[in-house]
Amino acid sequence: MNDEDLSFDDLADSQDSQSAGAGTARRGRRRAKRRRGLLYGVLPVLLVLVVLSGLAVGGVQGYRWITSNVSVEQEAADFEGPGHGEALVEVAEGDTGTDVANTLVDQGVIKSTGPFVNIFSSTPDASGIEPGIYRLQLEMTSADALNALLDPENLAGHRVIVPEGKRLSEIWELLSAETDIPVKDFEAAAKDYTSYGIPENEAENLEGYLWPGRYDIYEDATAEDVIAMMWAPMEEQLTERGIPKDEWHRTLTVASLAEMEVRREEDYGKVVRTIENRLEGVGEADGSPMNLQFDSTVHYAAGKSGSVATTDEERASKNPYNTYRHPGLPPGPIAAPGVGALDAAVDPPEGDWLYFVSVNGETGETRFAATWAEHEENVADWQAWEAEN
Repeated sequence: MNDEDLSFDDLADSQDSQSAGAGTARRGRRRAKRRRGLLYGVLPVLLVLVVLSGLAVGGVQGYRWITSNVSVEQEAADFEGPGHGEALVEVAEGDTGTDVANTLVDQGVIKSTGPFVNIFSSTPDASGIEPGIYRLQLEMTSADALNALLDPENLAGHRVIVPEGKRLSEIWELLSAETDIPVKDFEAAAKDYTSYGIPENEAENLEGYLWPGRYDIYEDATAEDVIAMMWAPMEEQLTERGIPKDEWHRTLTVASLAEMEVRREEDYGKVVRTIENRLEGVGEADGSPMNLQFDSTVHYAAGKSGSVATTDEERASKNPYNTYRHPGLPPGPIAAPGVGALDAAVDPPEGDWLYFVSVNGETGETRFAATWAEHEENVADWQAWEAEN
């Protein structure tokens, strides 16, 4: 028998018997390993099964938690339509498709912004939606909502355009005609002008503090709502230009004079500079302040508008707005100034003008002069135009 034919145990027994006599001399001899039992072989498999069972139990419990707390069914992004009830939605100037979508979601018209924005971006006419207040429905489809906004028939509320250069009495008449709010309601609402955030001023009113422009007014709006709506953009304009609050009144007063004295925007700055020059007494005024002598303020005091010339009686009036009689600026603005006049009041051009006169009633051409002699020549040209026309 060869060594290869012996088992590990047989070999070990053979070695033990051969060296029995030397047992006292060699005690470090290794003994043969015993055969492993069944449990030793099965134990790793049992451990794996236990771990897998634990994971399975945890997975089941996790699934139960998720299914009971999280909806796994995808929610529809759009209402089914066709809609119900009524919703008034305002599309503001400059609104993007996303802006409009957000407004529609806030008002309950559409369910989410995604579908509407997608349709809006693929509809060429959508960018031409006119700003205004629209009468829509609740829970409409995005497509139906967009189609409704594209239809001018759905415009609701009252659209009012207030031009630059209108005084309060004219603005009240215009607003009343469009909204059916009585003029007396506007007059009453304007008395407590500081309640809107307008600083107390020498004129004790809000003349000149309402921003001219286009307004879309809700059908149930009150006079107070409209005044607040028109004051807000004026406050924004004053703030954006960095005009200190304690200079708002003077700035608006000067801007309103420029608005009413000339017709061409390029002349606003020259009027403002002329005002400052006369108040400071520059040039041939030789340091002595000059009365403004503006017909526009005399017209305001007399409750007139549209005419250029004033009468001797009107120029002799003791009304504080009569700048022929009283030095300095009038107590307050005489009309609503626009962007051009307001910018001119903030940053007028340099110049030594003390006089100006309109020489053409059709074109509005106005000539400015630094001396009385030059001004007389310009007045002669105006009188000649008047005589011919």
